[in-house]
Amino acid sequence: MKHLLLYLISLLAICFSVNAEMVHRESKNEFKGTTSHYIKSKMVAPNKPLSFPYENTKSALHVGCKPNDFYWAYVVFNKVNLTDGNIGDGYTSYTLEVKAGQNFHKVMATQDFGETFINFDMLPSDRKTITKLMRENDEIWIEFNHYQDGPRFYKYDTRGFSKLFQTHCKISN
Repeated sequence: MKHLLLYLISLLAICFSVNAEMVHRESKNEFKGTTSHYIKSKMVAPNKPLSFPYENTKSALHVGCKPNDFYWAYVVFNKVNLTDGNIGDGYTSYTLEVKAGQNFHKVMATQDFGETFINFDMLPSDRKTITKLMRENDEIWIEFNHYQDGPRFYKYDTRGFSKLFQTHCKISN
């Protein structure tokens, strides 16, 4: 029993590593023989309360990767209720404003219909911009326009992201 407990603790230490507010998780696909890594921020609430009846509407910023291959970036909401998007074929695109330090950046993001994910993969430059800002800043703010509530921003603590991304993704761009 003692060996089993030590094994479980070791396994958790290997699979989860915490660096500031960023958390690393590894996922293995035994069928395909591939490993994916996920780096996630802590869940945060908007700067102002929302009027719609969703409790605990929170958001987390994620980056996933397959080492030495490719990566993707996205935001997850418990509930998504955004407006001012452009309707596409099976998705809605949004132009989001991101504040990093004292600078503002515009990035494009998409949401597939019915999903709780907002993806920064519409253009490779958007994915690169958001991950570059995460590497170079300890905190980034992203503003979303919520239906009936207007603009709300979420502060994401990105301390430790650069080290986790370099260690687990090994992608230079």
